[in-house]
Amino acid sequence: MAITKTNFIEFTRCRRYPALESIRQDKLDSKLTIEEYKKEEENEEIKELLSGMFEMNEDGTDTDLTYKEDIQLNAMMKYYKEVEIEAARVAKKIFKGKFVYSEKTYNQESFDFVHNGIRYLCYTDIYNENDDEINIIEVKATTSRKYIDDMLYGKSGGEKYPLFKRDYDNIYKLNKPNTTDEKVIDSYNKKYNKLFDRYSSEGKYVLDIATQRYIIEHDLKEHNINKKVNYYLAVLNHNYVYDGYRVGNTRVYREINGEEIVNFFDMNEITEKYQPIINDMVKRLEDNIFNPDPSPCGVGKYCSYKKTNECKYKEICYKNVPKYNASFNYIGFSDSTGFTSDKLNKYDLINNGYLKLDDIPIEWIKDKPNMMIERDCYDNDKVYVDKEKIKAYLSTLKYPIYHLDFETLPCPMPRFRGEKPYTQSCFEFSLHIEREPGKCDNDKDNYVFLAETLDDERENLVKELVSRIDGENGTMLAQNVNFERSRIKELAEVFPEYRERLLKIRENSTDLLYVIRTNTELYKDLGFDEDRCKLVNFYHKNQSGSYSIKKTLPVLSDLTYANLEVKNGTEALVTYSQYDTMNEFDLNKAKKALKVYCKQDTWAMVVILEALRKICK
Repeated sequence: MAITKTNFIEFTRCRRYPALESIRQDKLDSKLTIEEYKKEEENEEIKELLSGMFEMNEDGTDTDLTYKEDIQLNAMMKYYKEVEIEAARVAKKIFKGKFVYSEKTYNQESFDFVHNGIRYLCYTDIYNENDDEINIIEVKATTSRKYIDDMLYGKSGGEKYPLFKRDYDNIYKLNKPNTTDEKVIDSYNKKYNKLFDRYSSEGKYVLDIATQRYIIEHDLKEHNINKKVNYYLAVLNHNYVYDGYRVGNTRVYREINGEEIVNFFDMNEITEKYQPIINDMVKRLEDNIFNPDPSPCGVGKYCSYKKTNECKYKEICYKNVPKYNASFNYIGFSDSTGFTSDKLNKYDLINNGYLKLDDIPIEWIKDKPNMMIERDCYDNDKVYVDKEKIKAYLSTLKYPIYHLDFETLPCPMPRFRGEKPYTQSCFEFSLHIEREPGKCDNDKDNYVFLAETLDDERENLVKELVSRIDGENGTMLAQNVNFERSRIKELAEVFPEYRERLLKIRENSTDLLYVIRTNTELYKDLGFDEDRCKLVNFYHKNQSGSYSIKKTLPVLSDLTYANLEVKNGTEALVTYSQYDTMNEFDLNKAKKALKVYCKQDTWAMVVILEALRKICK
């Protein structure tokens, strides 16, 4: 049996995973259909597990339910590969000697060793060797922000220090406290320990390279190689601003004011301390492989529920959790012992049988007014509406209302001048103009701008935006307006000639969420007492604890996204990013689908606002 680094990380999620994988693999390796498999299997539990992994099609074939295509990952893959190439380019300016790297995994340098009959294997993104040492560089398409700006330590109210500090070139090393102040040291330790939490956004990459180190060291030991080995994590520099320089049609990420597109983090000390942890993980892994136990083991953060790295067997372990009004949608209360549900966490709720909203005892939430509203609506099939607050909010809106929605591509590699890694680069917007309350036509009062190519069309987008929105008069309305405000601010910085008009639009903007959920300060200014200001304005049980447009729209109208070719923001950015892979017919079809989707987003805001007006009459 061979275990790659990726397999190792997956197999060590929990005790149950290797057993489920073994059952699935047995099925995949067999020529039996599920129905035939069930007839031959005596174990009822195995039958049930298989039915959660596979689905019988009408033609008698099986669909593997554990396989879910990540369309955004696939669309971004060309950019992720570009990150690796850029990391190698910058590495060659820092390290000397022989380099081995490739976009194709099988051409990369590999290491392996055998333990208890299991072959452990890893490939390295960048392998560098000189006469004195070996440098292993693991490349991740994340940014340095999470290890610098997001990992500051220090006393409350005092000076803050980054956990990693630039040492030389673009290499960052641990920035240990230069003080005996216990509070500073304690703060440092808390941040440092996050690196050993494999489920944190910072720690998951550390586990990756620490696992590599474990395999590499055992391989080198077997071959009696005693060279010093260094371990680095290469990520995108979150401070790097692309200047738009190109050679022909190729973007060139040259050094700008001492900043390269990629930073390197020295992980020697951290991965060394990780080795005993990895060793224990190996022992548990092998025990779970040789003594598989497919029985439930409880859910936990190792499931990575609703995250990009969600466990593929989630449907089996969460089969009893309802899709609507699940208990973990309502975090923020105390149980009878005084522990908050944040300490219990959503997984504890499930493991202790609190699966649905009405499983949570009323006494746990009685001091949470909004949660009591949600529970009352759920228990008694009611709709909660605070008409006075909604009317007060509606009275603040100045007409015309500009219902605005941007579609963006958060590309790992900045594509255009003034962008940083993962800048939300605008390629489309929809605008519905409501000139009087309820006076807005879906077609006549709508305008959609869509980039026709993958070239930089942001200035044309900006020109259309400022020509159609009068920043001096009216109100720009968006759902989660901070997103639109941030995009407008970024565009104002890149195109200073439109700065004043863009910032005026930004200034005269508000959020649809303020009328559905609430905004304490806004309603205080409107004369409501503080307790009422904190209460939601509208809630229907089918919102399932959410106030997003996708949850609110179905309870206020029959408008749906189900019949659209592009149904959500992820599908929109994927469609746009694939312009250059389409023929003319498919490209025109894709552009039409993008326009229809974006138009529906702003029309949904018009519909929601009008529905609330009617409710409050």
